[in-house]
Amino acid sequence: MTNKNQWVITAQELLDIQDKIKFLKNRKLKVEVNLRELSNNESASGDGYRYSKFSRPGSVEYKLIPEIKGIDLDQYRKDEVNYWKLSYTKQFDI
Repeated sequence: MTNKNQWVITAQELLDIQDKIKFLKNRKLKVEVNLRELSNNESASGDGYRYSKFSRPGSVEYKLIPEIKGIDLDQYRKDEVNYWKLSYTKQFDI
């Protein structure tokens, strides 16, 4: 770590943003539920707005397919995906 003070400030900023995103995701979910109810769970439109319902097939549960039991499916996987997670523990580094 090159600049510990700047790192802590940046980490706090990231946590603040994550908290705001969490709040907004929860708010978005409530508004979506309300709009869905107002739309009678169907596609709807009004005053230039369009709220569309789409369906896609569910995912395949490969473990339930007897014909592929014992087959190594890793050879068919795409490249791994990396992600980062920041957490805050209130403990101080020594």
